[in-house]
Amino acid sequence: MASDPFFVSPKSKKRKATSFETTLKNGKRIMDKLAENSDEEEKTYSDDIGPGGIDDLDLEKSDESEEELEINETPAEKRRRLAKKYIETIEKELDDAGFDAADIDRDLIAERLRKDALEQTGRAHRIIADTFSFPIDYSAIKSGRLELSATCAAIMESGQFFYIGSKDHSISKWDVKTGKKLHVFPGGRKEIKKYDGHTNHVLALAVSSDGNYMASGGVDKNINIWSVKEDKLLKCFTQHKDSITGLVFRKGHNQLYSCSLDRTIKLWNIDDMGYIETLFGHQDQIMSIDILSRERCVTVGARDRTCRLWKIVEESQLIFHGSTKEATTDDGQNFKEGSLDVVAMIDEENFLSGGDSGSICLWNTNVKKPVFVKQLSHGLQDFESESEGSIKSPCWITALATVRFSDLFASGSWDGNIRLWKLTENMRSFTLLTEISMIGFVNTLQFMTSMDNKTYLLAGIGQEHKLGRWKRIKKARNGWRLIELASKV
Repeated sequence: MASDPFFVSPKSKKRKATSFETTLKNGKRIMDKLAENSDEEEKTYSDDIGPGGIDDLDLEKSDESEEELEINETPAEKRRRLAKKYIETIEKELDDAGFDAADIDRDLIAERLRKDALEQTGRAHRIIADTFSFPIDYSAIKSGRLELSATCAAIMESGQFFYIGSKDHSISKWDVKTGKKLHVFPGGRKEIKKYDGHTNHVLALAVSSDGNYMASGGVDKNINIWSVKEDKLLKCFTQHKDSITGLVFRKGHNQLYSCSLDRTIKLWNIDDMGYIETLFGHQDQIMSIDILSRERCVTVGARDRTCRLWKIVEESQLIFHGSTKEATTDDGQNFKEGSLDVVAMIDEENFLSGGDSGSICLWNTNVKKPVFVKQLSHGLQDFESESEGSIKSPCWITALATVRFSDLFASGSWDGNIRLWKLTENMRSFTLLTEISMIGFVNTLQFMTSMDNKTYLLAGIGQEHKLGRWKRIKKARNGWRLIELASKV
C-alpha cells in the first residue's frame, strides 16, 4: 500500500516556523464549540460522535496539580483542556515522524483533526482499491499447515502476528514477517471437564485493540480470555448455552461482544473480567457479529434471514430483512435466500452480508432494504444429489472481510475462490476487481496492515466447512494463506 502522505516529508521548500499558539489558533473554533455545549448538548454530541471522542483520549497527566484541577473544573473546561492536550500530542507525533518546527503548521494540524473527527463518526473513507496491482502473485503467498480445517482468525492491530483456530481444538500463533509458528494453545479431548483450553472445535477469535487480550470461543460453549504477552489463560466464561460463533472487541475498548447458536449476544468487560448483559431478538441461531468503535454491533441470524443493528445505549435494535428476490440463472433456475451466515462492517453506517444463496448484500443503517445485491456472486457449482443426480447449486458465501473505512472488501466461498471487490464512492454498489483461486473451504478472511505498512489478506482454508462435515474436499490443504496486495507504485 502506498504510504500515507501525512507521514511523508514534503519536498517543497520549508515554511516559516510557527509557534504553538499559532498552531492552536486553527483548532480554537472546534474547542470553543465544545466548551459552549450545555449538558444536554453534550449528551447528544457524545451519541453522534460515539466512543473515541476527546473525553476518551488516553492522555498522561503532567503533574499532580493537573489532577487537582480536574476535580474542580467544569465539563466545558475539561473538554477545552483535553482538546489542547490532544493537539500537543499530535504535534509530538509529527515531530517524532521527522517533521521539524517549520513543517508543523496549522494546515497539518487541521488535516489531522479533520481526519480523526471523520473516523470517530464513521465517515472517513480511503480510496485504496485502485492502488493495488492485480492479478495476485501466487508465488508470494505465504502458508502454514494445520492438522484439521482452519475455522477462524484474529490479527494483532499492530500487524506483528496473528492467531488461527482449528477443528483440532487448538489455537496457533504465527509471525507475519517470517510465517513461523510462535506458540500453540493445545486443545483437549471432549470428555475433559476442566481444561485450560478448548475441548472442541474453535469457531471464533478476537484480539483487543491494546494488544493485551485474545478471546476464543467454540463448540464447547466456553469463551476463553488469554494474555497475549504471557500466552496463558486468564479467565473462562461459561454463560452461553450453545456454540460460540462470533467474538469481536469494540475498537479502542476492552469490551467484548459474543454471539452464539443459543440466539443471544452477550457483552463482557474484560478489564474487570465480568459479564455485562445479554441481548435477545433473533429467532434463529446467530452466525456472525461485527463492531467498530461505537456501542453498536451488527449480527446475522441464519434462517430468520435478518440482519440486526443493536444500539446498546438506547437499548434498541433495527431489523433488516434479507433479500426476498430470487436469483435466476440463464436457464431459468431460481435460488431463494435461505440463510444469512456472515456479516462485516465497512464503517458505522454501511455493512455487508452473505449467505447460502450466494448473494452479497450492501446495507445502509438508514435504509431497511439492501442498497445493492450481487446475486450468485461466486457463481454456481455442481452438486451430486442421491435422488436427483447432478444439480446446480449456488456457491455459499462463507466469509467476508473489509478494509475498514475504505472501498475494498473480500468474499470467500466453499468453491475455494476469494474475490476482491471495489465499492463505489457513494456506497451504493460494488464491482469485481479480481479472483484468487484456492482449493478448499474459505472459512475465514481478515485484512491486515503489517508493521512495514504492507496490506495482506489472511485466509483460513479447510477440507470441511467450519460448522459441519456434509462435504469434504480431499485435495485441500488445511491451514492459512497470507496474500500480499502489491502496490502499483
